[in-house]
Amino acid sequence: MTSMTAPAQETQMLPRILVYLGSFSIATAYGLFLILPLHVKALGGNEEVVGRILFAGAFGTLLSVGLTTRLVTIWKPYLVLAAGALCYAAGSGLFAFSSTLSALDLVGGFLLGVGWALAFTISPIMLSNLVTDANRAVLFSVLSAFNALGLGIAPLTAQRLIAAGVPHSRIFLIAVILSVLSAALFYAAGRSLARIVVPRQEAAAEGELAALLRILRSPAIYPLIMVFLGACVLSSMFNFQTTYALVQGLDYSIFYGFYTAAVIAGRFLVSGMVSRREPMTMTIVLLTLMVLSMLSFAVTGANVPLYAASAALFGLSYGLVYPLIQAQAVNASPEALRPRTLVYFSMAYFIGFFGFPLIGGRIIVTSGYQVLLVALLVLAGLELAVAVWRSVAARSRPAEAPAPGKAD
Repeated sequence: MTSMTAPAQETQMLPRILVYLGSFSIATAYGLFLILPLHVKALGGNEEVVGRILFAGAFGTLLSVGLTTRLVTIWKPYLVLAAGALCYAAGSGLFAFSSTLSALDLVGGFLLGVGWALAFTISPIMLSNLVTDANRAVLFSVLSAFNALGLGIAPLTAQRLIAAGVPHSRIFLIAVILSVLSAALFYAAGRSLARIVVPRQEAAAEGELAALLRILRSPAIYPLIMVFLGACVLSSMFNFQTTYALVQGLDYSIFYGFYTAAVIAGRFLVSGMVSRREPMTMTIVLLTLMVLSMLSFAVTGANVPLYAASAALFGLSYGLVYPLIQAQAVNASPEALRPRTLVYFSMAYFIGFFGFPLIGGRIIVTSGYQVLLVALLVLAGLELAVAVWRSVAARSRPAEAPAPGKAD
């Protein structure tokens, strides 16, 4: 994807800020649904029910991400983004106005998946048209930081509201309002800069399957595998944290608070330094830290300081490695296929994020949280192994090594 030379950099600043704020709003709306396990348990369900609702979201994400390229061809990206946020508002509304477990929860989960997937997938595409290869990693980190901030402060806010006696339905209603606000911000971002468009792509001529095969044959395959494995870990840690903390006698706000603080600090204070280092080496270092964080969670028990430290280490490692991997996926793919690479990157992420909880919920019900933590440790180890293999493979083919400043 070629970088934009016009409008001027200062003109690009306003739509970037609006994209950041729109992403923050819908991320906060999504973060409020991290109390879903508590809501389901209050209505007589268990973690398996939560897994099924999230799995319904997986179908929504796959459908919307699969249609993303066609949608942004038919409509402008900001219109698709705004429509996605409104889908999320509709899904939130089903939970806000329902007081029993029913098939409507699956419909709600589906709509939440559609909305979150469109917002999560297309916002980087919009942003990618407002950055260059040189600053892509840093500005992607800022976007991810806004997402992380919304995801992190939402469950803390929800906890305070629950403690004050606010019912879950009212909290989900707040998610409706935030989603509508997000739609307005994304719409304003697009209207403020008419040049936010997806460039013509080689893939349109050669066909979707041929484009996918080219991406899978390129070094971008490694980041796609890694983001899938990381999403499985993140999803379980986020979506089952409220009930996990309850079982352990811990306060789940400690996890979300320390995780979020570490993500924000890492992305705003350290991401610049990380982006200037050799990408594959930094990926291995950060994934090693993530493995250590999973190992720490596995032995935490009811130890509050260790729980907090584990959450901070997980936030620092995952928070820095995700945008790093995302930028590498873009830079490693053929230039004309970069927008599609972002789409497939999001698809790999969502398959893990919404699909794995179905397995995770089953593990919890049948074997307990400790077995789930061991499974997550294995997944984190596999992600690290892929990163190491990728680095070794790249070094064994020096003629194919990327140019300075590029990921392979």
